[in-house]
Amino acid sequence: MQHVHVTAEINKSLSEVFTAVADHRRFLTGGGLVCHLVKEGTPNKNGLGAIRTVRTKKYTLTEEINEFIENKSFDYQIIDIKPQAPVVHHNGWLEFTAIDKNKTKVDWQSHFTFTTPIIGHFIGWLTKKQLEKIFLSRLNRLNQND
Repeated sequence: MQHVHVTAEINKSLSEVFTAVADHRRFLTGGGLVCHLVKEGTPNKNGLGAIRTVRTKKYTLTEEINEFIENKSFDYQIIDIKPQAPVVHHNGWLEFTAIDKNKTKVDWQSHFTFTTPIIGHFIGWLTKKQLEKIFLSRLNRLNQND
């Protein structure tokens, strides 16, 4: 199993950062990714039960928000990949912590396993490194949008 974990400090308030990241379409779209909301969640459209698709050059991932605590955290799981890939996504989550009035720490974690015999661990390691860069670049963009 691979464990992706990135942390970033964003120079904005907790509510600003949470709102920006929870807006899946805006936060995830760009840099070769396109995100669409398929099903609205609660208490807002990006909340619990929301289903989104994230399209890359090769794959379309369908993700479901399975826990959502406003200004604190949300969890997601990839529930489908098209075309099929030999990967199991165990879970992913983001946690938000106010450092002070205008600074927020974000922890982003994701666990997955490539099921390909023999080379699956190596493919997983390469994917982990790629995802770490993508996750950090998404979070660091928030510091640039002042």
